[in-house]
Amino acid sequence: MDYRVDVCEVTPQALLRLPRELRADRLGEDIAAGMRELTATVQRAGLTATGAPSITFPDHSAEGVVIADFGVPVEPAPTLSLRSGAEVVIAPGTLVARTCHRGGYAGLDAAYRALEAWISEAGYRVSGPPSEVYLVGPDEVSEARRLITEIRVPVEPSPAIAVLLDTPFAETVSLTREALRQQGFDVIAEVDMRATLRKELGEQVEEYLILGVCNPRLASRALAEDRQAGLLLPGNVVVRTVDSGTMVEAADPDVLVRATGHHGLYPVADEARRLLVAAIEALRAPTAHSQHGT
Repeated sequence: MDYRVDVCEVTPQALLRLPRELRADRLGEDIAAGMRELTATVQRAGLTATGAPSITFPDHSAEGVVIADFGVPVEPAPTLSLRSGAEVVIAPGTLVARTCHRGGYAGLDAAYRALEAWISEAGYRVSGPPSEVYLVGPDEVSEARRLITEIRVPVEPSPAIAVLLDTPFAETVSLTREALRQQGFDVIAEVDMRATLRKELGEQVEEYLILGVCNPRLASRALAEDRQAGLLLPGNVVVRTVDSGTMVEAADPDVLVRATGHHGLYPVADEARRLLVAAIEALRAPTAHSQHGT
């Protein structure tokens, strides 16, 4: 199944929240029971549900058991029994990446993997636990293929411009150097973190190389604007191995410069970002790999 992913702002809303245990060996049974209790709680409290029910999966869990938050948007103003364990909270607005899975819940893993890959490639990072919104649930249809589940993952822009490649580490380093050179960046420093940590601390980490890069033309403009701009130089580009390939990440000059509040450096940062994005995109293009191999 192909998954289309987009990013949207979820507005603040009143949410009836009901924590419940989900056991790994009785997941379907526990989810169904939780949904029934959620519906019953809404009715007992005289609430009006205003959206589809959801489950949010916080990080804390015991062996084989997850404490999940069942929830449903409601009109506020309830009176809830403390014994119910439920509460109405105002869920803050947040940015989420989302995709829809159509079909049985056994296939949800594929949707999560697609969402995870998209978040990484699109330059975002996860900022909270995922939620599943049951747009069409098992209480509405009898055939699993007609189920519709929206997966939402809170995200925030990453401070890095990144690309994940399937090329080996050494080849990726070479490709990265050339892509940076094409955009006017010189590599003026290099730190092999794997070798450094092994030598100094005896630690074993993945292949991890930090390249200090500088565009002389942009550096000159930045220093002419503010002599302290040198504190932001050189920019860092990291090449490191991950389970699914080799990751290349460049520190985003826009994020770094805007953190200083120095408006005079914004145009330089914008130009540096444009050139770094071009270098990263060149790595993503298949032609860069084929030309390197010839």
